[in-house]
Amino acid sequence: MRRAVTWSTRSWHPWLVIALWAAAAGALAMGPSLQSVTSNDASKTLPASLESKRAEALQQAKFADAKGTPLIVVFSSDAPLDDEQKQAIDEGMAWLESGGEPINSARVEYGEDGAGALIFASLGGTPGEETFRESVKRIGAHFGDEVAGMQVRVTGPGGLITDVYQVFLNADVKLLVGTVILVLVLLLLIYRSPVLAFVPLVAVGFGYFVAGGILALAAEAAGTTLSGQATSLMVILLFGAGTDYGLLLISRYREELRREGEARVALATALAETWEAIAASGLTVTLAVLTLLFARYGDYRSFAPVLGLGVFVTLIAGLTLMPALLALLGRRAFWPRVPREGDVTEHRIWRRVAETVAATPRRAAAVVAALLAVLALGCLLYSPRFSFTEDFLEDMPSKQGYALLEKHFPKGALAPTTVLIQAPEAPPDFVTGMITGALNEADGVAAAFPTGTADDGRLLSFQVILEGDPYSKQALQQVRDLREVARATAAAGGRTALVGGPTAIQADTWELSNRDTLLVAAVALVVVGVILMVLLRAVVAPLYLLGTNVLSYLAALGLTIFITEVLFGWERISYRIPLYMFIFLVALGSDYNIFITTRIRSEALLHGLRDGTVRALTATGGVLTSAGIILAGTFLILLSQPIKDLAEISIGVALGVLIDTFLVRTALVPGLTLWIGPKAGWPGRRWGNAEKAA
Repeated sequence: MRRAVTWSTRSWHPWLVIALWAAAAGALAMGPSLQSVTSNDASKTLPASLESKRAEALQQAKFADAKGTPLIVVFSSDAPLDDEQKQAIDEGMAWLESGGEPINSARVEYGEDGAGALIFASLGGTPGEETFRESVKRIGAHFGDEVAGMQVRVTGPGGLITDVYQVFLNADVKLLVGTVILVLVLLLLIYRSPVLAFVPLVAVGFGYFVAGGILALAAEAAGTTLSGQATSLMVILLFGAGTDYGLLLISRYREELRREGEARVALATALAETWEAIAASGLTVTLAVLTLLFARYGDYRSFAPVLGLGVFVTLIAGLTLMPALLALLGRRAFWPRVPREGDVTEHRIWRRVAETVAATPRRAAAVVAALLAVLALGCLLYSPRFSFTEDFLEDMPSKQGYALLEKHFPKGALAPTTVLIQAPEAPPDFVTGMITGALNEADGVAAAFPTGTADDGRLLSFQVILEGDPYSKQALQQVRDLREVARATAAAGGRTALVGGPTAIQADTWELSNRDTLLVAAVALVVVGVILMVLLRAVVAPLYLLGTNVLSYLAALGLTIFITEVLFGWERISYRIPLYMFIFLVALGSDYNIFITTRIRSEALLHGLRDGTVRALTATGGVLTSAGIILAGTFLILLSQPIKDLAEISIGVALGVLIDTFLVRTALVPGLTLWIGPKAGWPGRRWGNAEKAA
């Protein structure tokens, strides 16, 4: 196995490895770009079997004016609208219906205060299509910001999602540039070498471009799109995790150069000693991310192939291209601080830390565990956020439109709910009135009214306007109640009911998300646990390592909720954050556990558990701290994007990584290992013997 692993470091092999990676990247660069196959329309990722999706399909199949995506043009004045202003609104309505844009239907509604008006329009297509987004831009440009003394904005589901696309426009490029600059600066500070800092970046960069090219080709061939958020996170994850793998290899390489005169021999030894831990770490992240395939919610599932393939390709680059580059550079890679054979390694600070933990392992583990438990109390403040309007950190046009809308209309007018009643035969008019009355009596409903019939009167359509924010948690519960009312009312006459619309879609998404979070979390823990058991040849150690992962995750989530809700005043955290944070932190936290425990195990088998733990923590303290800082820093780059979801992921994962770096890996894991003793390796070989461990 050693010869296979170190193949890229011998003879002329480095040149061949570099040529193969360059050829692959060049060939894939001629194919479609990753940005050309991305989408941010989460509603299209829901199973067709959900009630909201069945209602949507039925409505669009039976009502011609329901085809397309809802769009709202908001008009707002400080005083009741005069004739000139109403004429301007009518002219705007006529322009929309003139055929210049693919408008399926449009109608005007005036506010009760007489100072506001809405044009409800159905725009052909979906926000995932560039032609749709261009239409929204042209509509916005036609009306401008002011008409006849009225403020005007384009909002509604079509406007909101178009603004999301605008935020993510060229986001991958911006994140890539920002991440590369940050990682380069940190590597220069760590290595103090202008040459060595570029080695991990070049290897990870090739991994990113090759993985991106493969994903773009696959998406184009399959006629599908990839999640825009997933491709943005891929940039961060690959450069963060990939650089960590490079730090581990280079750190061990530096150690070997101080023992060995021949640089390539030292590199081969370092690679042979670290490849198993690097491979296990990369596979842990890959497989942990792939557990999202067990989710039914497509937005979760779409992260799996993007991040899974990206990490796996970057792992291969780290084990082949990076050693090849180091082999060609030799000791020159470390210029101007070139390690020489016989140099003494100084780790005085980390040795003191290691000896302190080893002197009182139970106290060290208990103190850290108690601190993490206190931080985890922040999870009690958890309240999920579903609102698109609350997700923007910038004052986007659709968000401005919503603010204007709620001055004159119920907030629910932003995204009306649809109720469809199917009957065996066309009911008389008084039945329609009874249904309308029942819907108006439902909790949280501001207004309900019939909007048409189909199938010779056997299919009735109603529109329901909720009083509050249609994307709020309260509105989602009200839609559940509305479904009960609609079903009971319909069943009284042998009819059936379906409730759809944006709020219903979010309600179904929330229910699906809760199910997926529990299932994916359980599968991820099993996958990571199996990898740890195979790598460490033990059962006991993997069990308490998983426990530290979960505790670290809860602490990071609690602290993130406290920071965003209490300090930032955001009130709620996105319903997707707990699962995303869990996957990232269990996977990345396991990386650090793998790095430290594999070194503890190897040192303990030679020197006994106590001395082995001190040696392992001393040797890896600097490199793993550097790795943690770089990984946390790369995730904090996401704060540059004006979306709360990404900001929350950024803060949460960065905090979790730093907790793992400075508390879990430094004190909790070593403390628990020494507390449990050599039987941590059970049922495999004991980690040292009792005499040495004592």
